[in-house]
Amino acid sequence: MAGSPIPGPRQALTAMLDHASRHSPHYREQDWARHLRENCSLDLGEIPITLKRTVKAAPESFFSSFVAPEDGAVMDKHTSGSTGEPMPVRKTARHFKFNEMENQRLRNGWGYADHRRAVRVLSHEANLKLGTLKEEPLPRGGHLWTLVSVDADAVFDLLRRSSATLALSFPSVMTEVLERSREASQPLPLRLVSTVSELVSEELRELVRQIPGCRLADQYGSVETGLIAMQCPLCEAYHPADRHLVFELVGKDDRPVAPGDMGRVVVTPLFNTAMPLLRYDTGDYAVERIGNHCPRSSRAIERILGRERNLFTLPNGRKVVPGLPAGPLWELGVRRFKLFQTTLHEVEFHYIPRPGIDDVPAAGFQALMDRYMSPDLKVRAVRVGELSRSPSGKYLMHESLV
Repeated sequence: MAGSPIPGPRQALTAMLDHASRHSPHYREQDWARHLRENCSLDLGEIPITLKRTVKAAPESFFSSFVAPEDGAVMDKHTSGSTGEPMPVRKTARHFKFNEMENQRLRNGWGYADHRRAVRVLSHEANLKLGTLKEEPLPRGGHLWTLVSVDADAVFDLLRRSSATLALSFPSVMTEVLERSREASQPLPLRLVSTVSELVSEELRELVRQIPGCRLADQYGSVETGLIAMQCPLCEAYHPADRHLVFELVGKDDRPVAPGDMGRVVVTPLFNTAMPLLRYDTGDYAVERIGNHCPRSSRAIERILGRERNLFTLPNGRKVVPGLPAGPLWELGVRRFKLFQTTLHEVEFHYIPRPGIDDVPAAGFQALMDRYMSPDLKVRAVRVGELSRSPSGKYLMHESLV
């Protein structure tokens, strides 16, 4: 594996399809696989989309019966279980190698290596207890602190004590941390906030913009596929990690959607022969940017919208991306919030008020809902002490129960 030439995406896709057609129990009896073994030509769009629930129902059927020695060791992983159902995943050393290369390529330009004091926040880590703090050296006399905790107070305290200029964390944690920083007499000296695993809210982007010289770099991926896309330091849209996977956005008919339209994120990892996933529907939605001309990539994703349960359904059946502006909510007295759609006509607004603020009038929430989302959704305001997370520790800002 070491020193082997890097195959182009088309060559890698051809090899992956051939491998899956022969060695994947799930794929090898499908019509396209039989045709491919008979040397018939094949377009990727002819392969049926693989739904996440299909993989969850029988993950072992996606494990290959053969993995070439040059693909390296096969490692077992598990998804985070954000829905309470972790899924076993198998990956090769070769997959990890190319995934890391894509990480490095798409991180280029953000200046990660320029930071000598960095804090990394993890929700869990093998062999480390919750609350563990570990310090390790970085090149040129730098330091990296790793904290296994999603407690915002602990993260804020570590960032303050370490004077870190780089924070690698979850969007929900950094939102709470930067709210504390805004209220503190001495703001944190952050210059780069790097996020992963959850959706980035407009509230977090605004909090980062309020810190002089600080920027936000968000990564999007999954355990099953590795890195899918990353925010660009030039155009600030997301560029697909298209040197190690094929990225598609498709509509209800499974055909490509036009730029500007919402579509389902479908990807085909190119180097994980231990568990081929062809046209894998991640369950997420995204919108491709219209007319992006970034010199780093001809393709750019405007927004990552999250999963279907992050979308709300209006009474007329149309799905919308929930979104209330951070500024008016702050002025209303809201520190943090979470929206639940409970019926086609009703939304619960769970909120934590700012210090010194009593209950916020429900009419204020309804006015924002009417203006920024839909007057057809009626708001019930619920003051809470904390906002719920998924079983894996992930935070969903919007959640549809419909």
